[in-house]
Amino acid sequence: MNRSPLSIVSVLSLPLALLLGACSAIPPDQATSAASNAPESPVPSQTQAANGLTDASPDLYMMERVSDAPQVVRTGRYQLWELGTSSGQQQLIDQVVRVAIPSTLSVTVKDALVHLLAGTGYHLCDGVPSDLANQPLPLTHRNLGPASLHEALQVLAGPAWVLQQDPRRREVCFRARLPTHVGEIEESSPTRQTKTSAAHPDTGESATASAACPYCASEHAHQARMKANLNSSLKKQESE
Repeated sequence: MNRSPLSIVSVLSLPLALLLGACSAIPPDQATSAASNAPESPVPSQTQAANGLTDASPDLYMMERVSDAPQVVRTGRYQLWELGTSSGQQQLIDQVVRVAIPSTLSVTVKDALVHLLAGTGYHLCDGVPSDLANQPLPLTHRNLGPASLHEALQVLAGPAWVLQQDPRRREVCFRARLPTHVGEIEESSPTRQTKTSAAHPDTGESATASAACPYCASEHAHQARMKANLNSSLKKQESE
């Protein structure tokens, strides 16, 4: 049976009409939300520089430590390696150093500071005060450490100087401490001789002699007891 062209067109137009009706039935709110969920074009970060570089994320020096538990990675069947870096690697001023200078060399405090900073990543500033730089290095400072870098620098300079640092330029320097602060530091660190004198305020020379010979006092007491026992024995024999 042959169909007329009009009937064929009506049959084909029915699915098309249904499809168009379904598209127009979408509420306007849903269409708006669908458009808002569409991926946006990438926006340059505020930390992006003109040369295209961006700040690394996460920032090791800005993130908060969540836990002190070490993180490990397995490198073998029975071997684990701890992940992470030491405090001296993260902060160069906290790295462990040693000072070993032969006593035969005549060096100044500045020479010792330069020797100490060699290989640490830090360098000494050009404006080190001459009152500190030209001082001869004490013998007790020729062998120092192991200690942190900032502590060793302060010990070499002494209590009259304040350590200064510039982490950006990796430079250290010193400034003079106020005289009043130096006096407070000296008063807070009394010597052993002062403590000894305070413990024996009335002994005078005997305290000095006892300090020079710690066994003399006990020996004198023992001789006194022996002499007393001998005298009592002699008196007892005479009475009999």
